[in-house]
Amino acid sequence: MADWASTSYAIEGSKSDLQKVFNAIDGFVKGNMKPVAENAAKEWEGNVLTALGATEEQVEECYLRGFIEEYELDGEALRIDAQEAWGATDFRHILGKLMPELTIYYIVEEAGCDVFATNDIDDRYFSERYLVDAYVKNKDFYEYFDTEKQMKSFVSSLIEKEDFTEEDIEAWNEEHEDDDSYIYIHEFEYVE
Repeated sequence: MADWASTSYAIEGSKSDLQKVFNAIDGFVKGNMKPVAENAAKEWEGNVLTALGATEEQVEECYLRGFIEEYELDGEALRIDAQEAWGATDFRHILGKLMPELTIYYIVEEAGCDVFATNDIDDRYFSERYLVDAYVKNKDFYEYFDTEKQMKSFVSSLIEKEDFTEEDIEAWNEEHEDDDSYIYIHEFEYVE
């Protein structure tokens, strides 16, 4: 069974190109277009790529184990939220080859495999740099932070210690194993 990653895309380009991608997604998701393979889900990313001109070889040779959950054309960009197995799939790579004039930004998170990454180095759409996943004093926390300072301030309030190191967090987690409390700090890595 796959560990499912949450991947969000923000795609920039000409209005006509964005509309073309949107229409392909919308056609499959709403059932107006049939999936490319008999056993393919209507939300499968491969459907969209095939409709946009991807060859059978491109679809079969690339890693495309992802499903579109939400999509919106908001005037600035086409935004897509997808569930993808183990981390980001090759959807963005194939789409970029099919439509090289598009600029594709993305962010992906999958805690099981410790995948936290983005290519949005300029924070145009995804400014998150840290994610704190915690259970402290019978409360769940799943908080995003744009800066290390913001993240450290939040974690300091949880552990009631002004400054801390990675080792301090590991020690805190060990001390609180019996009460099921934990604090995990994830930093988003910049990737291409």
